[in-house]
Amino acid sequence: MRQPIVFVTDFGRDDAYAAALIGAAWGVDPLAVCVEGTHGIPPGDVLAGAYQLKALARAFTGGAVFCAVVDPGVGTARRAIAIQAGRVRCVAPDNGLVSYLWDETAPEDRWAVRIDIGRDASPTFHGRDVFAPFAAELSSKERFNISGDIIDDPLVLADAFARRDGARISGRVVVVDHFGNAITTIRGADIGGAKVRAVTWPGGESRGLVDTYAQIDGAGALIGSAGHLEVAGRGIAAAAVGGPHAGDAVEVELG
Repeated sequence: MRQPIVFVTDFGRDDAYAAALIGAAWGVDPLAVCVEGTHGIPPGDVLAGAYQLKALARAFTGGAVFCAVVDPGVGTARRAIAIQAGRVRCVAPDNGLVSYLWDETAPEDRWAVRIDIGRDASPTFHGRDVFAPFAAELSSKERFNISGDIIDDPLVLADAFARRDGARISGRVVVVDHFGNAITTIRGADIGGAKVRAVTWPGGESRGLVDTYAQIDGAGALIGSAGHLEVAGRGIAAAAVGGPHAGDAVEVELG
């Protein structure tokens, strides 16, 4: 049974690039099921791509093959890889896109191989010539049995994760979503069961956490559906009520 191929890219919808991935996948397997996860990653923003890839993977609990292409280093010496992380498989450039998938999967449930980049591949479009065809091969196989050099060190971005210093956890806004919610690199798992005294960012703060958007007064903080702390407004973008912007530092003070 084929698993769906879910595309996660920064290609947008104004050019031919996104549809070219589907064409390349169908060139390998005309019956491949292609799903648009998102083509709206900010251009070249690998960290935002890593978050969106994680968020989507949480929804495909029955398994999927992700074709993730946010690749500012296309054509350089960076590796092309395929990983298995639990029930999810992902084909991507080895530039940190798989940071969350790899880090948040137990070592015994993850492995990775290096993909050969053929001599005929365009040095400017590995998405079409390398990643989409390989994803189509994976989608029709029950087991991760495509040959390749096994690797144990996919690039994991340090900036994808919060840092803790005593009662303070420091991170940054990784994504501002369609609703204006400022999603951070600080995860609920980083906080654990500790009480949150305050969440601060340049020019603003929220006292404690709430459970729902409806409980927010001004700019408030809560743990979102992908398990990351976010700063949000109630029915309005967080930035419009003094919340942080993309890339801003955010700090949690534990009580």
